[in-house]
Amino acid sequence: MKPFKLSIVDDHPPIIDGLISVLEDHEDIQILQTANSGESMLSTLVGEQPDVIILDYSLGKGGLMNGLETAREIKRRYPEIVILMLTMHDNTEHIVSCVEAGVEGYMLKSESSFDIYAALVELRTRGSYFSPSIASQLVRNIRNLQEDKIVLTERERDVLESLFVGMSTKEIAEKLCISHNTVETHRKNLLSKFEAKNSLHLIYLALEKGMLRLK
Repeated sequence: MKPFKLSIVDDHPPIIDGLISVLEDHEDIQILQTANSGESMLSTLVGEQPDVIILDYSLGKGGLMNGLETAREIKRRYPEIVILMLTMHDNTEHIVSCVEAGVEGYMLKSESSFDIYAALVELRTRGSYFSPSIASQLVRNIRNLQEDKIVLTERERDVLESLFVGMSTKEIAEKLCISHNTVETHRKNLLSKFEAKNSLHLIYLALEKGMLRLK
């Protein structure tokens, strides 16, 4: 198999040295370049691009861009480059931000350095890699979101959206061609599903859950 080109970005030289010592003996990996800041790596990429970049999330000491900003800019300029984010952050917010930025892999620095080669192989063969602890956390988060999800009927959604724009019960009934009592029934069902105290609280909770959007 043709060796794939690898670059490393980290503002701690010992981390770079450690990664090189682990990976340099693998014949299928060619370490192309290293950098201690996002800006430095971006300037280097103008000349030659690697297949994969190992990127430290917590950049910033030696440059202006942090790891997430660097990932976004790399993906903007060179979308074909695969990025493995190496970080101490294991919270869902950081993980999701990286995924939204286009990062294909996410690995914790607390894991064994020897796992890095397995991660790179996974990235090359399957196109993505999340360390086991991160993958488990994402699964738990998805399950929590599903458990917290509120399912509305089409008519309940119509009533919710009408309340959101300030319509009265009478106006909603006329708009939807239903009775006053039916509107009230749907409103009570909505209050129950959202565990809301009143219509204002209902709208607030619906906005918070992303089920209503400000135009």
